[in-house]
Amino acid sequence: MEPINFKVPILIIFIALFSIKIEGQSLFKDIKLDEIVNFNEKKADSILDTVINEEEKAKIYSIFFRFFYKKKKINIAIKYLKQEIKILDNQKKNSYYQHLILQLGYLYLRKNDLLKAERFLVIASKASYSKKRKGQALCLLGKCFFLRGDYNKSFNYYHKGINILKIHGKPTSIITYSLDIAKNSYFTEDKNHLKNTINFLKFSDALLKRYRNSLKNQKLATRINLNLANAHSQKIMESFDKANFYYKKALKEAKKINNNNLITSIIRNQGQHYLTHQKDSAFYFLNKSLNYCNQIDGLELIKANAYLNLSEFFYKKKNYLKALKNSYLAFDFFYTSNNKKFSEIYPEVLHQNNNRKNSSLITYKFNLKALIALIEKSSKLKEKYIDDAIVSIQNFDNLISVILDNDTNSESQFRWRKDASEIYNYAAYIYYLKKDYKSSFRYLEKNKAFLLAQNIDNDNINRELPKAILDKDKQYKKKILDLEYKITNKETKTVKDSLFDFRFSYQQFKDSIRTVFPKYFQLKSKTDLISLQEVQQNLDDDTVVVSYSIQNNNEENFIDTSIGLCISKNNILPFTLNSYTIKNEIQTFTKFIAKPLNNKNEIKQYNTVANSLYNSLFPTDEIKDLIQNKKVVIIPDDNLQNIPFEAFVTDTTSNRFLIENTDISYAYSMSFLNVNNNISRTSEKEFAGFAPVEFENKKLTTLQHSAEEINSINNNLNGITLTGENVTKDSFLTNASNAKIIHLATHANVSRKPVIHFSKDSLNLHELYTYKNNADLVVLSACETNVGELKRGEGILNLARGFFYSGSKSVVSSLWKVNDVATTELMTDFYTNLKDHQSKSEALNNAKRKYLKNHSLSQKSPYYWASFILIGDTNPTFESNYTIHYIIAISTLFLFFFIFLKKEGNKSKQDEHKGVNNKF
Repeated sequence: MEPINFKVPILIIFIALFSIKIEGQSLFKDIKLDEIVNFNEKKADSILDTVINEEEKAKIYSIFFRFFYKKKKINIAIKYLKQEIKILDNQKKNSYYQHLILQLGYLYLRKNDLLKAERFLVIASKASYSKKRKGQALCLLGKCFFLRGDYNKSFNYYHKGINILKIHGKPTSIITYSLDIAKNSYFTEDKNHLKNTINFLKFSDALLKRYRNSLKNQKLATRINLNLANAHSQKIMESFDKANFYYKKALKEAKKINNNNLITSIIRNQGQHYLTHQKDSAFYFLNKSLNYCNQIDGLELIKANAYLNLSEFFYKKKNYLKALKNSYLAFDFFYTSNNKKFSEIYPEVLHQNNNRKNSSLITYKFNLKALIALIEKSSKLKEKYIDDAIVSIQNFDNLISVILDNDTNSESQFRWRKDASEIYNYAAYIYYLKKDYKSSFRYLEKNKAFLLAQNIDNDNINRELPKAILDKDKQYKKKILDLEYKITNKETKTVKDSLFDFRFSYQQFKDSIRTVFPKYFQLKSKTDLISLQEVQQNLDDDTVVVSYSIQNNNEENFIDTSIGLCISKNNILPFTLNSYTIKNEIQTFTKFIAKPLNNKNEIKQYNTVANSLYNSLFPTDEIKDLIQNKKVVIIPDDNLQNIPFEAFVTDTTSNRFLIENTDISYAYSMSFLNVNNNISRTSEKEFAGFAPVEFENKKLTTLQHSAEEINSINNNLNGITLTGENVTKDSFLTNASNAKIIHLATHANVSRKPVIHFSKDSLNLHELYTYKNNADLVVLSACETNVGELKRGEGILNLARGFFYSGSKSVVSSLWKVNDVATTELMTDFYTNLKDHQSKSEALNNAKRKYLKNHSLSQKSPYYWASFILIGDTNPTFESNYTIHYIIAISTLFLFFFIFLKKEGNKSKQDEHKGVNNKF
């Protein structure tokens, strides 16, 4: 080994102990690093080779770690920090050990290695030696999830961490993380998050007032006021004047310290504020911010956002060329610092920066809106604009795929789906104009229940894990969902803290599974969308699929991009829709279907609007001819999910309903149908029926005919029925899991938290997410079980969806409050038809036809018979025995044929034997 020019003690004197700057808190001491000449990793390792004592070695690792960190050689710094931690692993843990783990997590965060960062930050946050370190670790975990785009989870970690630091931390830490949580809260679009953010910022401002004389603290004060302005500027806060007050205050302070970067940022944000509230002054502020940007280097992101805001401004002013030009400028400046232009966007780069990522999504929206407007206006350049739009769509598709793949929080995923939904609608329309119906169908599918299909697909893969792990996973989910359900604006701090702790532990549990079963996570790949070609191949000659895409836009100058595709085995019929007309027709239609039609005038009004809606949604004679006497699968969108198509009137002369010559069923999407139908299900009993009849909740009326309903059904089936006080949540969960058919004849009520009522208790929607069934069919013979909260791009969160999540192959659910007597009649006939080997669709539609045939006048109102709809698989629940009969018949024929051949063979032998005897 070559001799070193200085001894270890001299090095230790030169390198005084110092700490890493962790997000605003510096513990470094001044040292003279320049006096250590040509010191590198090789020399450091040579020194360590001479040291035997572990305690001394740990101190030297610490020195080298800090030295190389100061030199910005992060990988080498991590190497020595890990060696120090390894030695201390075998000793008694203390606050210093927690500090080292925190530093390691922070360094991995600096490297953008989020998985490793989270691993060590979780350990640091769980240690109880130092409350301050715990708070810092939680906040850094918040930053990890912010970088992932998981904003709700990020907010929760920041919130917990800052509250700890308010008691145990230093002012600089509290201020730094309060500014961080402010960025996060703009993305969650949650009023409570914004209120909490404002409180943290005001607390930080009060801390700063003691030290505002320093330049650094004046800059922090300016940033606090800018973020207070941005928080109040959010539309949900309804605080236009307060936002203006803080923008002016921030601008005054920025000019006082002559910080041009902050001045430019404040003016740009002020421009966005006026744009959000539809003020023409936005143009002045945005142009002013661009003038500042042109005088200062390194403000590409501010410039990009200014161009994005101008794109929105010009679109609203109907200057579509300028809107388009500014959207392209926004893209260019988003990636100038990475030497990438609009045509060279890589989703992996986008994922590293949340400002670019979110702003890019909005830019795509206005880029496509401007292009569509120009397509509608221009004939000469129409094809060029369509091709330009397709380039934007493909880039957007790559970006949103990366975002969704890296976001694990369900609420965040719903938010991304909502943002993507509008662009998917544009994409389906653009490809419709291009006459590329395969691609148009692909985006129709992307825009419907894709997260549900993915969850069911992944849940099916989960079954490969050991039972003990699955049980523990279920326990975690159940507890978290229960706590989430309890959370309200007035909820106690204890419940919120419990929810945070359980989420935290669940994350650790999932990380441990990832380590022990890496192959399992490789299996959880993207759920495949079914192609248009596959759909057509799978259709029989009598089935037609009609998929809709409805634009939900209230802008004055919006261009309607609503379309539909009517698909048969050998034909594709595309069509456009008038969403404004349809929306108005649905409002009138729903008023009539939810009540009996009591006189001729009401019947006439109903027939008129039901026929008008029929013509709007099946807009050509060719489509109407194609669906006649067919099995039609409707894939609805937006508010079409709340109406029964079978109640449409096909002509106002005969007043015939669509159901009279067409079988109607519904699907969330063809991709969901494909995924869900491929799951293997086994059941131990044919039927499990539940009818509480009476309820302890006095607000719920007695359902006198419900017990009769399920007992009548069970007479033809081999199952169990529970009635009266025997029907509780526990008895349902115990007896329903292995039934082929589950039937609930009870009350349900809808809100943002749908619920099914039993005799003494109830089952909430969130509880279905941890319950599993193997049902071929679930019948929810209760009120409004198909009604719930609409999530754009995903569908309605209702009880029907909950049962699909828990394993059902198909669900019959209701659209409004049903009539008890009519329901019993319908359900009895429905099950008779099912047992007669009819398909589920035929069974329900035939039951409705029979009802119409046997009733007249007001009793024929759709209110009585149209509420129940079939969603999902339409195949027979009870397969026909014809196949078995054929097998027996063919087997018998073969047996007779074999006996005949054997007899003929024996006869030939006897004849041959006689012939031989005759010769002699």
